[in-house]
Amino acid sequence: MHPEVVAIKIPASPIYLQVIRLVAAGLASRLEFTIDEIEDLKMAVDEMAAYFTGTNGRDGTIEVRFEIKDDCLEITGAGSFAPGEKVRTDLTDFSRMILETVTDSASLQQVNGTPTFNLVKSKSS
Repeated sequence: MHPEVVAIKIPASPIYLQVIRLVAAGLASRLEFTIDEIEDLKMAVDEMAAYFTGTNGRDGTIEVRFEIKDDCLEITGAGSFAPGEKVRTDLTDFSRMILETVTDSASLQQVNGTPTFNLVKSKSS
């Protein structure tokens, strides 16, 4: 079976983060994640995407790609922002602690000048 992919693009505003959480929760539910695993995933997606939106939003968009692989969901995000928009790509200690607790892996970085994030969450056996 080939991995299934769902992709969305939203404005880089905190008011749209709920859309990312809802898609993540729906796909995790389809994989039969537990309620706790779904809540962990929503927390992780929210934590990462908030780096892209900031507290007041940014001029630009966030594209998020959800890839379903067997019992695992891999989520990648990339920001596309107006010139001059700065995005922090170093995780705070608090964010790192949260992400290490609720995901299998998580990273936030700049790739060719584009801020990106990656999350992996597997279903517990």
